[in-house]
Amino acid sequence: MKSTMKQLVKLFSIVFCAMAMYACGSDDEPGKSALQDQFIDVDNSEYTEGNIPVGDTPMLQTATFDKAALPGGTSYLTLNSYEELDYVNIGVEGESGYLKVKLDAPVTAQGRATTNNKIYTYTVLVLLSQNLNSSFTLVFTTVNKQGEVSSQFTSKTNYIEAGTGDLQVNLRFSNEKDVDLYVVEPNGNVIYYGQPFPYYSKEYEIINDWLESDDYENEPDVEWGKIGLDIDSNAGCDIDGKNSENIFFKTDCMQKGTYQVWVNMFANCNSSIATNYTVRVTYKGIAVTPKSGSNPASGVFPIGTPDNEIGDELTGATKIMEFTINEGIEPGRSSAVSVQKHLLKKEFNIFSAK
Repeated sequence: MKSTMKQLVKLFSIVFCAMAMYACGSDDEPGKSALQDQFIDVDNSEYTEGNIPVGDTPMLQTATFDKAALPGGTSYLTLNSYEELDYVNIGVEGESGYLKVKLDAPVTAQGRATTNNKIYTYTVLVLLSQNLNSSFTLVFTTVNKQGEVSSQFTSKTNYIEAGTGDLQVNLRFSNEKDVDLYVVEPNGNVIYYGQPFPYYSKEYEIINDWLESDDYENEPDVEWGKIGLDIDSNAGCDIDGKNSENIFFKTDCMQKGTYQVWVNMFANCNSSIATNYTVRVTYKGIAVTPKSGSNPASGVFPIGTPDNEIGDELTGATKIMEFTINEGIEPGRSSAVSVQKHLLKKEFNIFSAK
């Protein structure tokens, strides 16, 4: 039976890190409501004080919201309606106010619609606050073109602990597959499942010193989840239901310069369905403005997308964006791993083969 690298990394993390501490990002902004600051937001939505409007007009066939939510990530609210909708009102149970989202807005408003056999499907990208620290229940109602309001719907969402740090790169995908996130640092170091730590972190140094030693039986004492890749979901189709990947940096290990973000379908656990994905990048609580691409950036792996079992070479992966950070450590020498280290990694079967 094939032994995947990701499963070994998970075992490694369990042995050496029973509990990880996470840096807290802050996306506080003047004028932000408590709902937006602590829970959710939607680009180009209108925040309204008071109770969410509730009616009794039937219009939805089904509605779903992601069951897992992590700070600084995204979630999908999908509405299947018997008729065209104008707005959706979104709030959180027990919190004052709600967001009014116009559904016939362009894609830049994160609301889009498709039709299929007279069923209208709307997908709303919900931005999760970096301050999120608990599970919550989403509440929402819809409004049709005649101004009629539906009854209230609720969806319970489970909190997933994840790091935010000073720079956070999050990948969210719509179903249970092994989609990988890659961040290329300014000096060329690739952070991914096979090398989860930033180049200037102490964890990176410990791992590389170990790989260069002859003492492979004594595994290094590093803490998985304190920095770098801390969420690696559905590794090798070992389904965990998180459907997310997360990489974060603290100031003391961040490089100055241009970063690249890539995604890859490592294992298409169900090739009969398409997979939507969204990448979101936040620096010191604010969405970064990319040099290329968009932020958040959304895309789709179509039905039948083949497995692409790659390492850090990025062959066949999809480049999402480039962005520049104008402060941090000046990048030093290239961090390209030597052939010897590649062989060591493959021989030990911890870091470069799934």
